[in-house]
Formats: sequence, structure tokens, C-alpha cells
Amino acid sequence: MRRFLLIVMLAVGAFAAEAQDKSDPVALIASIYKTYTAESNPAGYADVYSRRLQGLIDADAKNTPAGDAGKIDWDVFVDGNNWELSNLKIALVAKAPERAQVRARFINMKEPRDMVFDLVREDGEWRIDDIRAMRKGGRWTMSKILTDAPDAFPDEKK
Repeated sequence: MRRFLLIVMLAVGAFAAEAQDKSDPVALIASIYKTYTAESNPAGYADVYSRRLQGLIDADAKNTPAGDAGKIDWDVFVDGNNWELSNLKIALVAKAPERAQVRARFINMKEPRDMVFDLVREDGEWRIDDIRAMRKGGRWTMSKILTDAPDAFPDEKK
């Protein structure tokens, strides 16, 4: 049931504990992670995905039987089902007028995590267009998972 609720949160977005600043790509990602370190329950984010990525999330939800988890059954922001974040570092990797990339590195449940967010500007606001986990042995790309790409989990042995 918990996983199903997580998928519902991903698909329709949860109320954010605090408003996200969508005018700056780093501020957007920082505001999302702030909900994981504050007394937010649940941690939240609302309306942060690009039209493309939201379309993939919606299609996955539509094609998932009621009560089942979709293709992503973990929280993509913390790369796990539970969180206890520490040593959070968020940095701008690249920025152009319509695209940006932000990296978040942190410890979750005593394990290092390295997340890369590809962002696009839509209607004057920054939106997450893809999320990639970069940790050794556990890499994945959100859009590739949602489209059943064969390289969605490049570290998996076939």
C-alpha cells in the first residue's frame, strides 16, 4: 500500500510543504529536498515535472492496475523508499536559456546518493525533464524506466 501511495504522489503530485521557487533551477531542486529534511509528512512536491515527463508518469499510472505499483516503486528524489538525509549538497552543473542540469549529492540511510536533474523551461518556469541516479552499481534514468528502454538500469546484469 505504501508503494502505491508513493506512485500516486508521483503521478498526481503531492502538496508541497513549502512553495517551490521555479524561477531558478537550483532553488527548485533545493526546495524539493527541503521537504525531506523538514518536518514534512509526507515530503512533497507539486507540479514540478515537464509536460514530457508528466506525460510518461501519467501513462504509467493509467496502464497500472489499481492497487499495483507502477514501473517506479520508490521515491525518485531520495532513490529509496525511506529517507534520512544528511550532507546534502546541491549544485548547478550547466545552464542555458532553456535547459539546465542540477546535481544533488547526499547520504540517505547511511548510503551515498548522487542524483542528476535535467530541467527545461516551460512557460517561464523550470521543470524537471528527467532524473538520473548516478551511484555506482545503481544507476537508472527515470524516463527510460517509464518507456521500458533496455538501458534504463545500465548496471543490471542481463
